[in-house]
Amino acid sequence: MKKQLFKLVAIFLSFVMIMASCGGSDDDASSSNDSSSQESSSEASSSEASSSEASSSEASSNAEEEAPAEEDAPEPEPEPVEERTASDIGITEDTIKIGVIVSDLQGLIDIGYPLPAALDTDHLSERFTKYFDEWNAAGGINGRMVEGVQITWDPLSPATMEQSCTEAVLDEGVFMAINASGFSQAFIPCFTEDNDTTFFYGEVASQEMIDAAPNRLFSLNPPSEVAGGVGAQLIVDQGLIPAGSKVGILDSTNPPIAAAGEAAVSILEEAGYSTTTITVNTLSGDNAAANAEGAAAVAQFSAEGVDHVFVILPFIYASGFWGEVGALSPSWDRTILDSASSNCTPFGASRTDPAAEGAICVTSYDSYASPDGGVGDDDAFEAQCREEWIAHFPIFDGKSDKGAPSGEVGLETADGELLNSDYAPGECTMQYLIKEALENAGVNPTRDSFADAMRGLSGPQAFRSNGEGAFGPGKNYFSTQMQAVTFTLASRSTAKGADGTFNGCPAPVNCWVPVTGEWFKFN
Repeated sequence: MKKQLFKLVAIFLSFVMIMASCGGSDDDASSSNDSSSQESSSEASSSEASSSEASSSEASSNAEEEAPAEEDAPEPEPEPVEERTASDIGITEDTIKIGVIVSDLQGLIDIGYPLPAALDTDHLSERFTKYFDEWNAAGGINGRMVEGVQITWDPLSPATMEQSCTEAVLDEGVFMAINASGFSQAFIPCFTEDNDTTFFYGEVASQEMIDAAPNRLFSLNPPSEVAGGVGAQLIVDQGLIPAGSKVGILDSTNPPIAAAGEAAVSILEEAGYSTTTITVNTLSGDNAAANAEGAAAVAQFSAEGVDHVFVILPFIYASGFWGEVGALSPSWDRTILDSASSNCTPFGASRTDPAAEGAICVTSYDSYASPDGGVGDDDAFEAQCREEWIAHFPIFDGKSDKGAPSGEVGLETADGELLNSDYAPGECTMQYLIKEALENAGVNPTRDSFADAMRGLSGPQAFRSNGEGAFGPGKNYFSTQMQAVTFTLASRSTAKGADGTFNGCPAPVNCWVPVTGEWFKFN
């Protein structure tokens, strides 16, 4: 019994000890686990925070390193290159066709005009086409080659001038036509008005013609109305005609030339002069008949008691008039208006009858001579024109002399000096204006864009308008100034004077010498 009780007590005590031991272990483990968990959580939290900060710092650093700098504004897209097209009549993708209108000089030679051998038809057209060749060698005009087409007329046959228009606009289909001198104004409307073709003229057109085709006609010289009006006004202002005089007008049936006569009459009559007009038919095609009419006018003017005569005829129709002046020696003085081809140019002077000695001309053309003697120097542009002339025409042996008639080779002076042709100032001025206007008219020029470009041009002008020129809105002529000059005689027998001139002329041929040397600007 005691043994059984002892066994039960031992089992009970063992059970209590086991329970106590198990209970302590649970509390300690729980406490230990909680503490460990907290420490682990704290460490984890700290580690996560640290890692997050590190990550954030690294990301920020990487962002700073990797973020591109602020981008520049994007480059603008290049303008599309305009393709060349056949933009107008006479313009293909690759060419610009220009009609070079020149005189067939054989007709003048046949009736006895003493033209130098070098002054032939091809030479006249080459005064332009040599420049075209240079442009083409340099790449052309905005990539196009310029094709110059020689088109001729007979200066003694007006009908051939109309034929030249037909050939240019219908047969050849030119973009534009150009003429430096000699072409009759009466036939320019065939190009500009009838066939909508640009015509650039080196001489005098009328304002009426310009107004009829304002985008198609351009000239170097002032219009006939300006030449007549300004010429008459200058004569009046300078007192070259005594007040109250009766003035005769030797006029032409050519409308643009007649416009100059009408303008002169208006100015003269307003200033108190009386006038009488004789009109010569210069459009008949009969040169001999026209010159006979001019010769008859001398006696008529004398019979009507004139004190002064204004001559407006072109020199090829005025020889009969001047011949009769030489024969009759009338008492009245003479003035030439620069309203017709070559009237007041060195070329015209070299072919004009000596009976015109002392005649006054009011003109936009310059003169190498001065009222006080001596020969003037070329300005920079004129010197360039002369150098280009020499380079283009080897026939003149590298020499060009001021005042030597156009085309002359080896003109011998009384002192044995040999002179070669002066350069052609009109063509030199016209070619650079044509080039600049074509370049400014756009990649695909039209006749209208060319006209707009022309009216924006100003610059130098060789041997004209005191060395300057400007087109402008409503102003289709380049000259801006005029002067009064007097017809002066010289010949091959005239010796060179101490001042380097031949009786005031730069070469031993008739010339124009300025009356005062003063230039007058006109509106």
